[in-house]
Amino acid sequence: MKKTLITLSIAGLCALPLATQAGTYKETSVSNGGTISGTINFKGKDLPPKTYTISKDNDVCGTGERKIDFVRVKDGHLLDTIVYLEKVKEGKPFPADVGDVGDVGDVGDVGDAIIDQKGCEFKPFLQAMKNKDVLDAVNDDPILHNIHTYELIRGDAKGPKKTVMNISQPKPGSVKTTIKLKKGPAMKIASVSSAS
Repeated sequence: MKKTLITLSIAGLCALPLATQAGTYKETSVSNGGTISGTINFKGKDLPPKTYTISKDNDVCGTGERKIDFVRVKDGHLLDTIVYLEKVKEGKPFPADVGDVGDVGDVGDVGDAIIDQKGCEFKPFLQAMKNKDVLDAVNDDPILHNIHTYELIRGDAKGPKKTVMNISQPKPGSVKTTIKLKKGPAMKIASVSSAS
């Protein structure tokens, strides 16, 4: 099934740029705490990637079609997966790789999480961050993008959602925003480009 794509910059569930736990989490010292490790197995039919026609800003976004595999499976394992515990009010500090990403190339000091639009596509496709951390949305394209983020109330893309931010990104440039989710554990990010 083909769909017309205004501009290909969509990140959805199973490809969440952010997975955060809404509410307040207090980091404390934990003795005799546990860890979760393992793999996520996939059963059922692995659907083919969705195909989108690139129909706008072709000099920057490309031409033809782009395929996005929202649910990636390899050797029976589900890729791009974040596992978290619900309703945990306090516990161990977040892992070192969740949080401040420091200085990244020529964008300078960035926020706690970073997404980059290049060729009208988000990189990385999936990422975790803590609630109330700073998201740095970078636009490396020479066109104006409008970035629209949605809190996924139930954590899935088909359920209810609420706008978190809906702002224009400079061409090129960066927009930093503190992400405050109130009900949902995840956020979906979409973007539309404009040559004007």
